[in-house]
Amino acid sequence: MSGMGDRLDAALRHATLTRIFARHAMRVVCIHPARDPVTCGNGPIHIGSAPDDAIVLAGAGVAPRHLTLVGDARGLVLGIQPGCQRVYVNARAVRERALLRHGDTVTLGANKFLVTSDTAPPRIDDSRPAVAGSGQVALRIVSGTASGQLLAVAPELRLGAGARHFGDLAYSCRVAQIEAGLVFESDGAAPRINGWRSNRARLSPDDQIVLGEYRLVVEAPGLQYAAHVAALPAPEITEKVAEPDPSPQTEIWWLILAAAVLAAVIALFLYFRW
Repeated sequence: MSGMGDRLDAALRHATLTRIFARHAMRVVCIHPARDPVTCGNGPIHIGSAPDDAIVLAGAGVAPRHLTLVGDARGLVLGIQPGCQRVYVNARAVRERALLRHGDTVTLGANKFLVTSDTAPPRIDDSRPAVAGSGQVALRIVSGTASGQLLAVAPELRLGAGARHFGDLAYSCRVAQIEAGLVFESDGAAPRINGWRSNRARLSPDDQIVLGEYRLVVEAPGLQYAAHVAALPAPEITEKVAEPDPSPQTEIWWLILAAAVLAAVIALFLYFRW
């Protein structure tokens, strides 16, 4: 029974992740050379020098179907054909396989791509004061010597010029928890969020923020759990729950009343007898 429950729970988690991934599909934007963006659907996307590749590249070391992108519930998986020249993801060498996030940069020789979400992050129109959130929220640094370090958002975190972290930036920005969720604001240049230029946006778990050469990923277990619960299907009602029967409670009150009357009769009898 427990094995069936585990399989059902795993299937439910997979279906939930699939729905979340479907709402945040990925696309590949060719930065150099400039090409039309390619949306990553259910099938694989081949990139290389072959004429029938989805993105045709030229240059030394580029092979036919040099790399393949496949979208699944985890994200976008990059695979490199055996024997082909290595590919760089965010300036890190990849020889065989890598899992890509929104906002990652892929470099193959002189060719450069940017992985983005299919739509820009939702914009916020007003700035509200930060409030204490219901769950723990942090930004994880995923680049440079500080990679792996967590920066807590409690209830807000300031970055950039004049702040404790990334003070070498020419601008400052703010990540804060407000009543409506998690928001990002920048006072000047527009950093990239999931590959899109934006200076005011609403954030979600696993979003990637790029501030110059710094990369951060949103980790928010509380928000992620809320999104998971919201994505679950509504429970089906298989049978109607019967209304509680009031008769047992009524019988108890009659018994109490009868006992009280009987006690009063006995008391009167003893009073007049003695």
